[in-house]
Amino acid sequence: MSAGMSSMSFKMKELFQGPNTTNKLVEDATSKALDEPDWALNLDICDMINHERVSSVDQIRGIKRRMVLECPRVQYLSLVLLETCVKNCDRAFLEVAAKRVLDEMVKLIDDPRTVDDNRNKALMLIEVWGESTSELRYLPLYEETYKVLQMSMCIG
Repeated sequence: MSAGMSSMSFKMKELFQGPNTTNKLVEDATSKALDEPDWALNLDICDMINHERVSSVDQIRGIKRRMVLECPRVQYLSLVLLETCVKNCDRAFLEVAAKRVLDEMVKLIDDPRTVDDNRNKALMLIEVWGESTSELRYLPLYEETYKVLQMSMCIG
């Protein structure tokens, strides 16, 4: 079976089965019904990633999907969950670059419809990661993104 066919089969399976546990966790943690971050759930997600009960790849992919929605509350909670995962899960560092989350963060920053609080949160995360000595700092994609934002937005 070809790779394209296998990918299509997976997407069809996903469509008919509905959201999996991973997607459900991210949706619950970034629900627009929340007034503030659900810290217990965010930390539970980190614990599940660290103990390999859920996939870090799927979690970061799910956060990215929620971050690009137009609802400001969901965007903000997604950024908070992303920050929590990066701070508390070693595996999350590499997934942020691998799943092109930085590209989505830059789009969020550049989008004139993005509310200032969310734009500032995304900028702050990129700035903090740029100043850190963490694993994310050495990744070429991150380094390039940080430098472009630093020049265009005067961060750092």
